[in-house]
Amino acid sequence: MRNTMRLTAATAGLLTVVAGGGAAFAASATPTPSPAGGTTTSAPVSPAAPRTPEPGEAAAKVNREAAIKIAQDKVPGAQPAEAEFDGDETPATWEIELRKDAVEHDFEIDATTGAILEQESETDTDQDDDGDDADGQDDD
Repeated sequence: MRNTMRLTAATAGLLTVVAGGGAAFAASATPTPSPAGGTTTSAPVSPAAPRTPEPGEAAAKVNREAAIKIAQDKVPGAQPAEAEFDGDETPATWEIELRKDAVEHDFEIDATTGAILEQESETDTDQDDDGDDADGQDDD
């Protein structure tokens, strides 16, 4: 009887510790407003990492992992750096950022069909549209 009570108490304590760690992680991955009007999540891109889904993400026919795979099929060997769901756009999209060597590959993928709507690549030495280098320094 005493062993059962000890086991129950130990299990309850373990569950409290696990739940507290999950809550702390969820607080660090809170969605924040993005300049485009959607939301972004700072959660790691790792598929095994727990995260809070974006509003509308559950209804997307193409999930996060599938969108990353679609982008990686276009750039073999690239590693995911960021994955954001934008349900405010029509159609809803996944914005996927991959990195391979010194090149950043950005994809916009339709969350309903999986079609690649946009694809851009930029190296660390490429110029941005504002005349600055990729490091933000003015060329002049």
